[in-house]
Amino acid sequence: MTHRVYFLSTLHETTDPAAYEDWIRTGDYPPARAHPAIVSYDVTRIEATLDGTGTPSIQYLEVLEVTDLQSYREALATPAFEQLLAEWSTFVASAEAVHGTVIE
Repeated sequence: MTHRVYFLSTLHETTDPAAYEDWIRTGDYPPARAHPAIVSYDVTRIEATLDGTGTPSIQYLEVLEVTDLQSYREALATPAFEQLLAEWSTFVASAEAVHGTVIE
């Protein structure tokens, strides 16, 4: 059974997207991808709606495949991940975090 966690995020108006993306590459990916509870982790910049009309409701989509939800939640409660989330929140104004099981 594959379990995924999603963060649907919008940056603070004052956040430079290039600075956020640099932080993802240098400050976020290395510790997150190294944690045993995280199987894979990618962030996608949302650029437009598929049909080209309207404005997307979010700017970034984070997709994490995790070993299991409890292990991931335990990882989030560690000082290292609390620091990571504190840094993340300096860039991100709002986010919705959801999770689910992949239908195979």
